[in-house]
Amino acid sequence: MNSFYKLKTVKVQKDTSDAVNVAVEIPEELKDKFRFKQGQYLNFRMVINGNEERRSYSICNAPSEKSNTLEVLVKLLENGKVSGYFNEHLHMDEMLEVMPPMGGFNTSYHPTNIKTYIGLAAGSGITPVLSNIKESLYQEPNSNAYLFYSNRSMNHVLRKAEIDKLVEQFNGRLKVIYLVSREKHEDPVFEGRISAEKLDQLFERYTEIDVKEATYFICGPSEMIKGIADYLKKDKKVPAIQVLFEYFTAPDEENTEEMSDEFKAIANIESMVTVIIDDDEYSFHLNSKKESILDKALKDNLPVPFACKGGVCCTCKAEVLEGEVFMEKNYALTEDEVARGYVLTCQCHPTTNVVMLNYDV
Repeated sequence: MNSFYKLKTVKVQKDTSDAVNVAVEIPEELKDKFRFKQGQYLNFRMVINGNEERRSYSICNAPSEKSNTLEVLVKLLENGKVSGYFNEHLHMDEMLEVMPPMGGFNTSYHPTNIKTYIGLAAGSGITPVLSNIKESLYQEPNSNAYLFYSNRSMNHVLRKAEIDKLVEQFNGRLKVIYLVSREKHEDPVFEGRISAEKLDQLFERYTEIDVKEATYFICGPSEMIKGIADYLKKDKKVPAIQVLFEYFTAPDEENTEEMSDEFKAIANIESMVTVIIDDDEYSFHLNSKKESILDKALKDNLPVPFACKGGVCCTCKAEVLEGEVFMEKNYALTEDEVARGYVLTCQCHPTTNVVMLNYDV
């Protein structure tokens, strides 16, 4: 379930000067394993300069496109080891180690729905947002969508050729509004980054949008996500179930002091932790005040799945079958998932003497 598979690159194509589109081919025998939902991501594993590196990149495809490839977009980051390799050294027909799709940044569709979906994206946050928007339009012929997409300049707009084709393909059901933060626009409302204040201006311009009834897909810098999500839920009274977001990096926490105090408050105990991975059980002792369950498992060379190790992705997600744990941070699991006993093991410490976790979920 949590294994990596070698897949061949069949597309390595520059999108902008600092981003590349990469597609891997899914062979027939792996089609079931690599079935995906809109908004999910792929984990890549590679060795660079002798060190194992893992990164997660969102899938650009929509399931309804029925492609035999899965495509991601990788933006070049300053000093980025993996993004640098993808942008500068990756070549066609190279074999990449890839884990099957993961993630819960999506919602359900029904062909009889008449809804409005709004994508709010900045930079490379376009990939999971666009996947969701596309699928909504394919699955619900009576629904429509808006995409508010912010970049430094029009030259930095990612996936622009595809977006423009989609506008034409869906014949009025998709409206795309580009915003630029470092160049002038003839209309000032389209200048600047997406924020609560900017959304107020945009909603005044696009009065046909029923703000409270729409479903939102948000992805971009963490401060943008937090600000917009709070604005929609608190100021505009949009139900939380209609405000979906995906973090690429952990938000800068203002309450790190408080989080630290919470961790200090848990009891200092020795625990026997058992983890289930691919139907095999592994056990180890762990002090509640020491490393996380994931870090201890990695130290013991157990085959646990992981990627970001920052509580942002859900690669290390597991279900608590016995005992209790303290989870320091969570930017990936929904409230419902937490209520059902799911945790991010990179953030978990045991708080009972016996803990059992199942990664096969």
